[in-house]
Amino acid sequence: ILLFTFNSAGLPVLLILVIQGSIWINFSFPYLQDSPLYFLGYLIVNSIQMGANIDYAIVISSHYKDLKQSMPPKEAIIVTLNQSFPTIFTSGSILAAAGALIAAIGTCLSRGTIISIILVLGVLPQILVLGDFIIEKTSFELKSRINLTPQSFTGATRVSGIIRGQVNGMVEG
Repeated sequence: ILLFTFNSAGLPVLLILVIQGSIWINFSFPYLQDSPLYFLGYLIVNSIQMGANIDYAIVISSHYKDLKQSMPPKEAIIVTLNQSFPTIFTSGSILAAAGALIAAIGTCLSRGTIISIILVLGVLPQILVLGDFIIEKTSFELKSRINLTPQSFTGATRVSGIIRGQVNGMVEG
């Protein structure tokens, strides 16, 4: 899904790598604390953490990709973080607080969400800027017969097809 959303093979790999890294860090805690971890709990937390926290990475990546069109990558990532921080911090805090209230699975989920927020806000921006070359080289565009970019014409113009949007002036058809 991410492959077609971003029209790139490299960007989804980078996003999943950051989130999967936060999952690996999260599940290293029970090992280091020598506490038991039930496999079903692992599966539940892994699924929730991957599903919910990939959204944080998508928010940052989408903003960055849009802003990169009009400004240099370093400036684009700074503006992206300024725009995305409130959204990510709010939803991440809610998920972490809810997880902390639900015992053992919640503890893993809460800790994992906090780790994901830190990695997405602290590590992903550098990965996007440094991996920009990979993202650009692996990007692709699907061929579309529909031109969705706004166009402006003056004078007599012949159109063969569908006109979507606003037309100022006279239209004969």
